[in-house]
Amino acid sequence: MSQARPASTSIGDRVFSGLCQSSGMFVLAVAAALVAVMTLQAWPALKQFGELRILTSDNWDPDRGAYGALLFVYGTLATSAIAMLVAVPLGVGAAAYLSEIASPRIRTISSFLLELLAAIPSVIFGFWAVEFLAKRGLAPTYDLLGLTHQSGEGIVAAGLVLAVMILPYITALSFDVCQAVPRSQREGSLSLGATRWQTIWNVVLPYARPGIIAACVLALGRAIGETMAVTMVIGNAQHLDLSLTATGDSIPSIIAKQLHETTPGDPKRSVLIALGLVLLTITLFINVLARGMLMWWASKPRAHKGKPIHVTETTDLPPRDPRDAEAARRRAGRRDRLMTRVLAGCQFLTVVPLFLILGYITYKGAGQVTAAFFTNLPNDKPPGLYHALVGSVTLVGLAAAFAIPIGLTSAILLSEYRNNRWVTPVRFVAELLGGVPSIVIGVFGYAILVYPFWLAPGERGWGYSAWAGGFALAVMMLPVLIRSSEEAMRLVPNSLREASYALGASRWQTVMRVVIPAALPAIITGVLLAVGRIAGETAPLILTARGSQFVARSLSDATPSLPYYVYDFAKRPDEALKNLAWAGAFILVVVVLLLNVGVRLLAGKRVVAAARAD
Repeated sequence: MSQARPASTSIGDRVFSGLCQSSGMFVLAVAAALVAVMTLQAWPALKQFGELRILTSDNWDPDRGAYGALLFVYGTLATSAIAMLVAVPLGVGAAAYLSEIASPRIRTISSFLLELLAAIPSVIFGFWAVEFLAKRGLAPTYDLLGLTHQSGEGIVAAGLVLAVMILPYITALSFDVCQAVPRSQREGSLSLGATRWQTIWNVVLPYARPGIIAACVLALGRAIGETMAVTMVIGNAQHLDLSLTATGDSIPSIIAKQLHETTPGDPKRSVLIALGLVLLTITLFINVLARGMLMWWASKPRAHKGKPIHVTETTDLPPRDPRDAEAARRRAGRRDRLMTRVLAGCQFLTVVPLFLILGYITYKGAGQVTAAFFTNLPNDKPPGLYHALVGSVTLVGLAAAFAIPIGLTSAILLSEYRNNRWVTPVRFVAELLGGVPSIVIGVFGYAILVYPFWLAPGERGWGYSAWAGGFALAVMMLPVLIRSSEEAMRLVPNSLREASYALGASRWQTVMRVVIPAALPAIITGVLLAVGRIAGETAPLILTARGSQFVARSLSDATPSLPYYVYDFAKRPDEALKNLAWAGAFILVVVVLLLNVGVRLLAGKRVVAAARAD
């Protein structure tokens, strides 16, 4: 559909266009600055990469000048491999069940539950994995097998919790590509006598294979960059152990734990940031590869997609003996019923972790929530997390105040100025920015707002602050805001724009008085999604806002947050502080889930309103 245009361009239009274009260029500048700052900070280590044996040695002892990070590379790859081995068959099986077998009601409920699972903050996954998955699941299993272990923690536990975290992504994306298989392909297969399972295996999955592979590649990028859940359950060992129950460490984890201990000019700092640059390069490559595969799959002519339907591929050829034919049909029927149960089991297993996590967090945390939790500080009697609640609201508010105007005006550029030369690079970079690991964004904020990279060794940095934390969270919000706001404005009927122009309105007047009001409910939904995305973030705040035992006096002071204190107190032996962590985890889950349920309800109301309008 061609986009309507005003007859003339006023000064106001040029100013408005320049504002939108400036926002888009700011997004490009942020992405370029992130890569440039990371490269500059890592340069001392990159120059000696081979000499320091960063990727070839497992001897990590910075105090003695040893920077072998093979242990962290192994931990990252091993946990990601375990996650993919578990999540890919379950996710693809669940997607096939939802697409081809499940009733509309089951499909709706399952999709909603998967959305909730995807919305759970990573620090909650980590807390649950330490206390439930490791201690009450893997530890008894290891004891039964006679294996030595560290309370069930280690590479396997980290891999399993990563599998749970990426399951919603694999399932949702694979479901979308399975749904894109033309109905004629299924009907042709069934008309040749194929069972439902034979149709899934020989028609649907081959047709959707490139999209499914791309979904798995995107999920792999998510697993490789995960920080908090892995940090809390991997065991944080400083030696390489290849045994089944081994503890270990990962690249995001070591950065989160040790970067804040370094100073400008410290070789350890440049090595850690070099590892972050390696992580960024890998995740960006994976995201570009996956998006390229999806674009290639979507652009292929439908007539040539999938696997050609031949009777020899969809069903057994009828034997000459009628008794053999009947036996073949019975075998096919039994196989179909078996695989239907297997696929249903895959779907069941994808949503079970949601109930385990919510149930255990509620069981341990709901009873710890008292009035003192909302009014007292950690050192009070009884202790509370009032300062963390205030800090979280402050950080999210700062991030929203920074990201919403830039995200919205960038989305206007993408939606309303589609012929602008900056549209394609802004959209591409915004999508890639959404795949950058949160710990890398934290390193970026740390290097420009906490201990700026231009300071000489020994100079005092600006320190942790709400400004730094809010900036890091805002960078994470931008991709969500830009994508959701652009889609919202694209859904506004072009006839409304044409009517506005026919009445003599300029482009900026049409956008501000027609397009934005019409798209406002969907834009608000996108804002809530973005807020839900950052409300439970911990990794970037460890390196930017950090925390304190008191309410921050100003935005320039270290600012506590609820996710940070869930992470911090979860590791403490003090039972009172651990109970505070459980209470904080429960509150955090409730807030994030309420945001996502609100988004779902708003989206549902828009669908109903649109149906009534039609």
